[in-house]
Amino acid sequence: MKKILLTLSAVALTASFGASAKLLKLAHAMPLDHPVNQSLTWFAKEVTKKTDLRVKVYPNATLGSEQSSLQMLQNGTLAFAKVGGGLTASFSQEYNVLSLPYLYKSEADSKRILRGPVGQGILASSEKDGFIGLAFLSSGSRGFYSNHKIEKASDIKGLKIRVQNSPIDIDTMKALQGSPVPISSTEVYSALQQGVVDGAENNIPTYFANRHYEVAKYYTEDHHTMIPDILAVSTEVWNGLSNKDQTTIREITQELLKVQDKYWDAYVDKARDEIIKNGGEIVKADIPSFQDKVKPVYEKFEKQNPDLKELLHSIQAY
Repeated sequence: MKKILLTLSAVALTASFGASAKLLKLAHAMPLDHPVNQSLTWFAKEVTKKTDLRVKVYPNATLGSEQSSLQMLQNGTLAFAKVGGGLTASFSQEYNVLSLPYLYKSEADSKRILRGPVGQGILASSEKDGFIGLAFLSSGSRGFYSNHKIEKASDIKGLKIRVQNSPIDIDTMKALQGSPVPISSTEVYSALQQGVVDGAENNIPTYFANRHYEVAKYYTEDHHTMIPDILAVSTEVWNGLSNKDQTTIREITQELLKVQDKYWDAYVDKARDEIIKNGGEIVKADIPSFQDKVKPVYEKFEKQNPDLKELLHSIQAY
């Protein structure tokens, strides 16, 4: 009888913990099989296991677009969100520098810089804007895709290309003599299908996961940007957590970087194989032709953003 009472007490305590643990929502726009969803599901489970919090993941833009997610972070109705670095530039000044084309020598170089002191400074800078960056998540390099084969910069001339709603993305497209069309990521498939745009740009996993290869056959590896994804937390929610929970979440976030890299690299290999198997074509680009065309983007950036010149130069020199 005593053993039964002890068991019932344990069950009651577990139920009480589950009911009292604070629920935090984590939103992102990627589908279920995308590496972002895999890594953020891991993050949610770890936070739930190691703190007095419960984190629930809402994938596939269930709670709205990435822009809506950032707005919900700002007003505290959402705890965490994965958002693209290009979009955050519309909400917090320092993130603008991340969208500059050909900013890094390689993907390894981008990780070295963004996961070091320079990157940490950028992540912390948006606390005043209603959200704090916890980590820059690997999101590879971005390429153009279209039913028009793009091998050199001049091939973009006159094409309507979907870009993120970022001034630098728009300026980059104009420098390449394309027509920038800033629409939500959730609208890209239908926009390509209906001819609203001639092409788009993103990384290979997103091109594959969203089945964009069905409506845009050629994917060009021009590596024009390496804009990271950002795991962000609401400033309001963060300041309401205990110091212990904040420290634990920071520690889990550091582990998340390795988890994300593992899932990402495996998914890139799978995506490349499946794209080709399904009739898509991965095109090698004449990268110097693109680099030459986008030089005016840097000139305009430094002229319009004198406060960010030091940050830009620190990235280039790091």
